[in-house]
Amino acid sequence: MSIDGFSRLLEHVGLRANTFYAGPLCGLHGFAAADGVGHLHVIRSGEMRALQAGRGAIVVREPSLLFYPRPLDHRLEIDDTAVADVVCASVHYAAGLENAITQSFPAVVVIPFSALERVDMTLKALFAEAAETNPGRQVMLDRLCDILLIQILRFAIEQQLVTRGVLAGLAHPRLARLLGELLDDPRRPWTLDTMAAHAHLSRNGFANAFRNVVGSTPAEFLTRIRIAQAQRLLSKGRPVALVAADVGYNSQPAFSRAFIRELGVSPSAWIRENATST
Repeated sequence: MSIDGFSRLLEHVGLRANTFYAGPLCGLHGFAAADGVGHLHVIRSGEMRALQAGRGAIVVREPSLLFYPRPLDHRLEIDDTAVADVVCASVHYAAGLENAITQSFPAVVVIPFSALERVDMTLKALFAEAAETNPGRQVMLDRLCDILLIQILRFAIEQQLVTRGVLAGLAHPRLARLLGELLDDPRRPWTLDTMAAHAHLSRNGFANAFRNVVGSTPAEFLTRIRIAQAQRLLSKGRPVALVAADVGYNSQPAFSRAFIRELGVSPSAWIRENATST
């Protein structure tokens, strides 16, 4: 696996956690897909059931991480006579909900603490911080949950929980390096031939391998990461004409057409919507 490629992917996706609860939990607690975020539940102790729309109940009997990468109606159910010790965080993506992580992962992942290597120090720091009221507590909790999310991604790749998508591509012996290069420099004038050459595959062999593993054509993937990078630049106030060149388009009209195909709105309309929502 390309370690640099994995780091670039995290930067590209803009994965971040926002901790909203830490402490004892009992009874029934629901989390709505309509909120538009994923969720991470860190269950330190206590038994509970996780109930999610359209899926069977998950019974948690040992300290575990429950990761919902994309919005999904679900609830945590603890017996009235019992108490669980938990930290709950919402999961956000700067690149939007349709990204390499949400497209690669199943709807929910359950990982016992005992299955994760080197997680003890993170968990110890997380629950110690949750028990205090020190300055910067919120930021500390958020950053520690960010670390847990990265550890979950590593675990999912190592255990082959993701067999399709960009995360699977980063574990592929021929595609990993190329994916890292595409994420690092999407503005280059990439063609199918140059991408195949970087992967050391024939044109047809590369196109088939890319679609089978990543789940899209190379051109579709390149457009997706260019537009995601454009969103980040536009949100920082960079002019549309300059962003078009920054992400690899020869003209503003070509960039606008690609932006509309990918997101359904023009760059200027997206800027207005983004300004309103923030």
